[in-house]
This record gives sequence, structure tokens and C-alpha cells, in this order.
Amino acid sequence: MYKTGDTVLHPTAGVCTVTDIKRENFAGLGQKDFYVLCPVYDNRQIIHTPVQNAKITLKKVLNKSEIMTLIKSVTADNSLWSDNDAERKDLFHKILKTGDRVKIIQLIITICEKQKERETKGKKLHLADERILSEAQKIIHQEFAYALKLNLNEIAPFIMNELGYAE
Repeated sequence: MYKTGDTVLHPTAGVCTVTDIKRENFAGLGQKDFYVLCPVYDNRQIIHTPVQNAKITLKKVLNKSEIMTLIKSVTADNSLWSDNDAERKDLFHKILKTGDRVKIIQLIITICEKQKERETKGKKLHLADERILSEAQKIIHQEFAYALKLNLNEIAPFIMNELGYAE
């Protein structure tokens, strides 16, 4: 269980600070303990998520050493792309839902490579792929920027440089 003041990674809101833990009765579900979260990079919203939540898993924000180890463990995974739009969308959503940072980085690389390939042919990514890419980048970029004390726009070049890719 997290405590007030902890910084966590929410699967859709990104890096958040636990500002409170309250016992509430939301939507008639009975009294439950809820984390009150304030997103670090969008303090205009407040999120309430049950402490015991099977659907949304909060994770501890990685530290610099853990991030460097994580980046070094990433390898390309060409099997993530499927030409079947529905299959691809389903797989990408499953990857995001797991919160597996290695898979999410592989997902970002896969979509970015496909994006470059399509651009050389004068085409764009499908909107669904752009949305997934944006969501994946938000998750990874926020956590890495927070832990490494970098600006959000510095994260993509940092990761690509660490992975040995030319940006």
C-alpha cells in the first residue's frame, strides 16, 4: 500500500503523487479506501482510484539505476506489428494494460519504425496507432523524465541514444 506523498505510475494518467487516502462511497459501491492522486504533469485533474483495484495497477516510479537497467534490457521485437488492424490494436492495448515497461518501449520503437516506413511512402500512420503511440510515450516519457530529472522532450532522444539508434 502506498502512503501520502508517494509518487506512483498510473497506467493512463502517468506519474502521480498520492495526496491523500480517503474512505469513500463512490457510485454506491460501499465504503472503500481510495487513493487521491494528482498527476505531476497535469495538475488540473484529481484522480480517485480504489486502493484494492484489480483493473488499475499503480506502480512505484523507477529510479535512475532501474531505468538504465531497463533500457539496456530492451531489444527490438518485430513480432509486435500485425498488418491486421484489429489484431494490432488489441495487442497494443494489452501491452499498455500490462504496464510492462520493456514491452511498452518495444511498442514505441515498433510504431516509430512503422511511422518512418510509411512516411517514406507518403503515407501516415492510422489514427489508432498514433493514439497508442501517444499513450505509450506519455507513460514512459513521464516516468523517465521524473526519475532522471529531464524535460519530457529530452526523453525520446535520450532513450534512442541509449539504445544506439540514430534519432
